[in-house]
Amino acid sequence: MWDLITAGFDELLLFVSNTPTGYIYLILFAVAFIENIFPPFPGDTFTIIGGYLAALGKLNAFLTLGAVCVGTLFSVMLIYYISLHHGRAFFTRREYKIFNFDDIARVQRWFARFGAWTLVFSRFVVGGRVAIAAAAGMGDYPAGRMTLFSLVSAILFHGTLIGLAFLMHAYIQDLVKGFNIYGKIILVIVSILIILWFALWIYRVRHDRKNA
Repeated sequence: MWDLITAGFDELLLFVSNTPTGYIYLILFAVAFIENIFPPFPGDTFTIIGGYLAALGKLNAFLTLGAVCVGTLFSVMLIYYISLHHGRAFFTRREYKIFNFDDIARVQRWFARFGAWTLVFSRFVVGGRVAIAAAAGMGDYPAGRMTLFSLVSAILFHGTLIGLAFLMHAYIQDLVKGFNIYGKIILVIVSILIILWFALWIYRVRHDRKNA
């Protein structure tokens, strides 16, 4: 697995291209599933490769989209159900100050108000997808809506990647470089938001202690 994580685009393309066609769909499914469980895995790169091979006629574009979307949905729902059944109890039972009952209530209110849009765009948030799925479970977001909006998100995101790879297959290296830049920008934004949230939490704790 580590070899796939550290491999460059050309190496991954060679690996997938040399695999029998029927197994490529299984690889795309497995990679999409693994990526949400283990974010450093280059799942999006495999999606681009799938679109590229579809443009060359080796894969069917719709089967490629179906494989990565189903893999994504399975992993997202797994994270959601684990958080739904165990996440809230894990934090409230231990009375952690970093994520207490009040914080969970805030998550619930957030998803009650913005849950649909948050989930629809969740697949576009590189580095934050797992956290969003876990937050939805902890916020007790309805499973039916979680499934629907997560599937829509997967179709929009993977469909965009596959479509771009299909249309830009002659410039596939440029597409990969552009997507890597996009990923880094989103990751920086997510990191800043996490830092701001942590700073706000510290301020709130100190304020509560001062007024206690």
